Amino acid sequence: MHTVLYVSDGTAITAEVFGHAVLSQFPLAFEQITIPFVETLEKARQVRMRIDEQFRQTGVRPILFPTIVDPLVREEVLKSAACGHDFL
Repeated sequence: MHTVLYVSDGTAITAEVFGHAVLSQFPLAFEQITIPFVETLEKARQVRMRIDEQFRQTGVRPILFPTIVDPLVREEVLKSAACGHDFL
């Protein structure tokens, strides 16, 4: 089962809506995790470490839907082992 993460510097509602729209095209089960209010580099590092640990444990790259405005914070999360796309 793939893990899907919705990561945002706000409530993550936009990331969830976009992710659900994309994932509804695939008849697969997903474990979905929402991580809101990732506003600092420290929080972004914690998220990256969480994603990387998920990958190490499962061997399956998590799917990432980030909506983070600050480019430094966004880049830190995008350094993770997740399969993600920068939508901003």
